[in-house]
Amino acid sequence: MFITGGFTAKRLWQHNQRNFSGKIKIVKQRLKSVKTIQKITKSMKMVASSKMNADIKRLEQGKNFGRNSVETIFKSDLYMQRKMPGETDHPHQLLVAITSDKGLCGSINSGIARQVRDYIGKDQSRYSLVCLGEKGNNAFRRPYPNIFKEAMTDLLYPINYSLSLAVADRVNKLAEGCDSIVLFYNEFVNAVTFRPQRVELMTRKRFMECMKFQRLYEMEKPDATTTVPALYELYLSSNMYYCQLQNAACEQSSRMVAMDNASKNASEMADKLNLEFTKARQQAINMELCE
Repeated sequence: MFITGGFTAKRLWQHNQRNFSGKIKIVKQRLKSVKTIQKITKSMKMVASSKMNADIKRLEQGKNFGRNSVETIFKSDLYMQRKMPGETDHPHQLLVAITSDKGLCGSINSGIARQVRDYIGKDQSRYSLVCLGEKGNNAFRRPYPNIFKEAMTDLLYPINYSLSLAVADRVNKLAEGCDSIVLFYNEFVNAVTFRPQRVELMTRKRFMECMKFQRLYEMEKPDATTTVPALYELYLSSNMYYCQLQNAACEQSSRMVAMDNASKNASEMADKLNLEFTKARQQAINMELCE
């Protein structure tokens, strides 16, 4: 019998046959896994699309709820604008980053983290940091241990005003000793576009000092002592509600786009694996015919 390199022709044929069958088995397993992932991503895309439509409706219905009512008082009362105390040169600010609890939603959380880092810069002494969402907690707790105050995670979904009111009350307590509050959030543009935004709000102390000079409404005690704090609660909670609604719509739209891209990538990979599987099986058949 003819021998080459210590192997007989029969053993060489058996060795190649085993390699072909092993390769076919591996490719088949990978193809099955990719198709399973494709089914999951398609399902997640449909769920995210449904949630996005619901969040957009909530955004349209609630984005103007009390948001500009208190700001209108400040814009309309010229006397209060002249008398209100000026801002300090280097104010101490409470930064509130609104992120998501879950991932697989594109770059909405990394965009907020990047915006906060650029805003803080190298001087951390003038800032305190609070975040909403587990992703913000993971992004800020380690790089900013000295200024990181608290993280509010596992928040109720869908967003409602009662939740925003509770969050605003906690932010108000954490803002004691600060000169202003800055909210970082994602603004919804359309189903495939969003942009990071920030809005600066007054603290309770500054708000009360400014409202002493308002002339639009005649409020006497005890009404003044109850109305002005209620106005500040409306001022802070309505802005918090607006930012959370915007960020929730962005989260679902970004997750829908991410899952759509993942499904397309899985489909392309499945096509390549199908081609590879066909080639490996044909090679095994050709080897058997030749032998």
